[in-house]
Amino acid sequence: MRTVTKTYKDGEIIYRQGEDSQWAFEVLEGSVELIKDGPEGPTVMARLKAGELFGELGILDNTPRSTSARARGGVTVKAIPRDEFLRQVEADPQTALKVMTKLARRMRSPAGSQDGDAIRAAAYKSAAANLPVPVPSESLIATPATVRLGRPLPVNLIGERKPNFMEKIFDAVAKYPTRRPGRKPKNPPPADILVLVGKLRDDYEGIQHKLVLTALDGIPGVRATGIDRDLTKFMPGLTEPGAAFNDDLMKRATREGRSWMNDQNADLLIWGNIDSTGRNLELHFTATASSPGERPGRFTAVNTLTMPVDFYTDWVPLIRAVTLAAIDPRSFPQGRILRSALPAIAQAARAMGLDPSASMEPSERASILFCYGNVGAVCAQLEGDRSWYHVAVEAWRAAIDLAGPDQGPLTGQLYQQLGLVLQIIAERTNDTDCLEQAADAYRRALMHISRRRQTLDWGLVKYRLGCVLYKIDMAIGDDNALREAIHACQASRQVFNRYTHPIRWSEVSNTLAQILQVYGDNVRSMPILEYAVKCCVGALQVRTPDTAPLQWASIQNTLGSALFLLAKHTGEWEYMRQSSEAFRLALMVYKDHGAGRMAVITERNLQRAEKQIHSSHEQHISDPVWAQSFNISEDGDSYDWQAFLDGTVNSPDGDSGHQISEVA
Repeated sequence: MRTVTKTYKDGEIIYRQGEDSQWAFEVLEGSVELIKDGPEGPTVMARLKAGELFGELGILDNTPRSTSARARGGVTVKAIPRDEFLRQVEADPQTALKVMTKLARRMRSPAGSQDGDAIRAAAYKSAAANLPVPVPSESLIATPATVRLGRPLPVNLIGERKPNFMEKIFDAVAKYPTRRPGRKPKNPPPADILVLVGKLRDDYEGIQHKLVLTALDGIPGVRATGIDRDLTKFMPGLTEPGAAFNDDLMKRATREGRSWMNDQNADLLIWGNIDSTGRNLELHFTATASSPGERPGRFTAVNTLTMPVDFYTDWVPLIRAVTLAAIDPRSFPQGRILRSALPAIAQAARAMGLDPSASMEPSERASILFCYGNVGAVCAQLEGDRSWYHVAVEAWRAAIDLAGPDQGPLTGQLYQQLGLVLQIIAERTNDTDCLEQAADAYRRALMHISRRRQTLDWGLVKYRLGCVLYKIDMAIGDDNALREAIHACQASRQVFNRYTHPIRWSEVSNTLAQILQVYGDNVRSMPILEYAVKCCVGALQVRTPDTAPLQWASIQNTLGSALFLLAKHTGEWEYMRQSSEAFRLALMVYKDHGAGRMAVITERNLQRAEKQIHSSHEQHISDPVWAQSFNISEDGDSYDWQAFLDGTVNSPDGDSGHQISEVA
């Protein structure tokens, strides 16, 4: 059997990711999608047309399928068995050239280099080695007619010579496609956890250093190693009062600490000093990478664990719990270690963490409560046990009560973490009072977080405040909450703009569009509804159905809702037709990616839009809504927003809460 011709219907799977590579394929008719599973769901990596090969790389390097192949419409393919394909590559120059060209382009592709397992250096090097001719350079690929085919020269004829400049660049790209040439590759994440404990300033005999190492000894899967370096000596001023609140100083210290960890492929660095009184240890924790700003329980530069010098065994569970909670796992085995060890250790440290010794100063007790609150939040995420979130709330509120007026940045971080956890609890329990508490926590956090010095945290808190206020309006109907939510999201978009933070900007824009369309419907304002449409159109320029299909569908659904409301209030039923089209596009993606619940809501929206179209006379407008000029700038400067946001335009009587995910 040489080759087989196969046909597939729309949506049929030709092969699945992870299967053995036994066949290569050539598209004869139709179109084929290559799909890869990822953290955000399946993503379409490429669309192939007639004449293109696929599935051949797994044949060359004898690895499982790195993607799934799915028919798009009716498809006819030529299936080539492994042995026959390798014979064709060796005997047919055109087939060899086609494979080499595709292989070289994939190795140089920036998108491909981010594709995890799909583009591994070893796999591509092995694949290239199996070709009967070398992979051509970029200049040769641009003019394939000039490529001279033939077998490579034997090694003994080439001789032992140093590679030239271009060969070095090509070799670097082939070996490490995810990094720029000349940059040192990152160490692979280990299966166990390595904690480095640096020398402590003013610990002249190293007694406290040894006590910390002894406290961390014996945790399954965790290795604690001492290093003969004191970070505070490399960063003058780290032991000064208030140094933890000096952003520039702490950023430099974090970069230096991470360079130490990178040298030993470690996961956490513990460093610190004995305070000026000689009574306490002040321990800081630097992880390999910053936790996402919206992860409850993240450790930052302001987190300090204060413990007495020569601490006794009752403190051991607390230092163990805080150390484990400060680690950002870099691999699944490390995550399993934390999940199995941390909750039990945190439970043993509960008494010490929630009720520090009354003999300590209030600021020292606040530091312990802050750290233990982080431990509780991390445990909640690891175990899925909601009660740990309540432990975190209890600890952080107690820390806020103890924190002094000179600890503004610490208080801001406490309120930010408190707001995040209260929001999580409220969304899981549908507790409106808890939502109000979360909004209050975010407002208080903004009183202590500086937009100039802590820009990203300030923007995140503004965005979260807007989300919570929007949910409050959904629950009780409050136009004041909507107006404040619009202000908050607009402020967040000034921090996360489309050029420096495009993904976050598109997320905030989509949320702002949802809020605007509810408020615009309440006050019957066409400019506000039109601005909601513009926010969606801008977000769709960042999100695409290929790179982020589910997020793209969500924005399309929001766009459809805004257009629906425009049609409702203007009587321009061309808007309704465009609304129907947006819902239809979103529904197609949701169905393709198995998002059943969202597909049901979107299909219901589509049916309502189509019902309105059939029951009304269409009044065509000259251009689509996204091609029109609404005289609204990116920030809405040309429209009198203040009249609406200050409440001078009265809302109509009736319920002001509308479901945004499902059109009214």
